[in-house]
Amino acid sequence: MLSADHRDLVRAATTHAKAVNDDGDHTVAAALRLHSGAVVLGVNTHHFLGGPCGEISALSNRAATHPDDAIVTVAAAYGPTGDVIPPCGKCRQILFDIDPAIRCIVREANGLTAVPVRDLLPHAYDWRAAEQPQRVYMWEGYEDSIRDGSKRQTIRVDDPFRPGEARIVFEKESGDVVELPADIVSVSTAARAELTEQDAQRDGFTDLAELHAALDQHYPGMGPEAPIDIVAFALHTEK
Repeated sequence: MLSADHRDLVRAATTHAKAVNDDGDHTVAAALRLHSGAVVLGVNTHHFLGGPCGEISALSNRAATHPDDAIVTVAAAYGPTGDVIPPCGKCRQILFDIDPAIRCIVREANGLTAVPVRDLLPHAYDWRAAEQPQRVYMWEGYEDSIRDGSKRQTIRVDDPFRPGEARIVFEKESGDVVELPADIVSVSTAARAELTEQDAQRDGFTDLAELHAALDQHYPGMGPEAPIDIVAFALHTEK
C-alpha cells in the first residue's frame, strides 16, 4: 500500500504524462520526490538515435534546480493511458548508481507499491563495490582454524580471486556476520588430482583424504581432473 506522499507523486506523474502526451515524441513523464518534499518533473523525448527517458529528463531538471536535495522516490507514467510504468533497464542502473535506496513506484499483483531500485536490479553492477576488498565467504566452522592460523588457504571451483586485499566473511546460522581483514597472498590453478598432503595441512585438514572428503561434500561429482584454484591468504594480524 502506498503512503500519502507516494500517491501524490503518482498523481503528479500521471497528470504531467497526460498533459504533455502527443502520441509521438513525448509519451512518458516522471516525477521525483526529493528529501525536502519538493517534486521535480520530466518528460521523455523519443528519437531514433535514442532520446532521454522521462526519468532521465527529471534527473536533469533536478540537477539544474535542486542539486543538493537527495532523491527519495521516483514514479513514471505512460501518457496515452495514464498507467504507472516501471523504469526501463537503463534508468534502473542510473538510479541505482545514484543511490540503491531510491524507491520506485511499480505495479505488483496487489497494486502499486514502492520498492528500492536495488530490488529491481538483481546482480546489479555496483561501482561502489568495484574497488572494495574481495569477499571470501567461509563456513562458520572454519573460523577458529582461520583465526589461529592452522587454515591458511581455501580450495575454490568457479569462484575466482586475485592477490590483494580481502575480507574473510562468515555468515552464521545465528544471523551474525563476522568479517576478518586479510590479504590474498597467491592464487594458483591445478587439477584436483595434483593436490598434496601439504595442501591439506595448509587448508586446515589432517591429511589429503580428509581434504578430498570435504571437497566431495562441497562440490559433489567433481572428478580428479577438474580445475581448482588454490587460494592462499593471511589475516592482517599475521603480517
